[in-house]
Amino acid sequence: MINLEQLGVYLPQGFLFKDITLQINKGDKIGLAGKNGAGKSTLMRLLADWEKPTEGKIHRPKDSTIGFLTQDIKIDTTKTVFDYLNFSNEILNGLRTKLDQINHDLVERTDYEADSYLDLLDELNEVNVMFNLHEGFQWEEKIASTLEGLGFSNDDFHKPLSAFSGGWKMRAELAKILVNQPDIILLDEPTNHLDIISISWLENYLQKFDGAVIVISHDRLFLDNVTKRTLEISQQKIWDYPY
Repeated sequence: MINLEQLGVYLPQGFLFKDITLQINKGDKIGLAGKNGAGKSTLMRLLADWEKPTEGKIHRPKDSTIGFLTQDIKIDTTKTVFDYLNFSNEILNGLRTKLDQINHDLVERTDYEADSYLDLLDELNEVNVMFNLHEGFQWEEKIASTLEGLGFSNDDFHKPLSAFSGGWKMRAELAKILVNQPDIILLDEPTNHLDIISISWLENYLQKFDGAVIVISHDRLFLDNVTKRTLEISQQKIWDYPY
C-alpha cells in the first residue's frame, strides 16, 4: 500500500533518519514508537504527504486516501458538529448538488415527452446509483453512530464547534476522519482527550477497519489492543517489530 524507498530527512543538526526502506500493507495495524524528538510526527507528516523527504521516495497508490489526526488540528468552528462531518466528503457533496439541480430542473419542466426530459430522468437514475454506491443514503446514520461512539450526545450535534473545548474539537476531527473511511488512518495520540468508553469504541472500530492504521500513543493498553506491528525510530533507523 505504501512503500518507503531509501527515505531520509535531514535537519540542521544532522539526519533525523536516513536510508529507510519498508512497506506498509493494507490491514496493517502499526504502533509508531521512539523517544521524543526521534521523528515520529515527522514520519507521519511524510506519510500524509504534508511534507517531503530530503532523500528517497514514498510510493502510494494513485487513488489512495489518507486521514491524519494531528495534535494541531485546524477546524472550522462556525459549523455545527453534524454539518462539519456532513459536508466533509467532496464526492457526496458533488452528488448531492447534482441531485438537487436535476430535481429542480424536473420540477420546472412540463415537456414530459421530450427527449431532453427523458435524458434528465436517466441522469437522475445514474446519479442516484452513484450516491448509493458511496453509501450516501446511510451517510447521516453513519455520522450519528460515529459521533455517539466518540461521546457526543444528540443535543451536541447541532451546536457550533465554537461551543466546545479543544478536546471535544479533537473528537469531532477524529469522527470526520473515521466516517470518511480513508484507506490509511494516521493517528497522533488519539486517546489524549477520550474517556474510557470512547477509547473502547475506537479500539473496536480500528480492530475491524480493513485499511492500514498507524498510531503514535503513550497509551500502552490501547496499542496492545489495536496494533500488531511496531515501528521504532532509533539511531536514525526504523526498526520493524511484527508481533
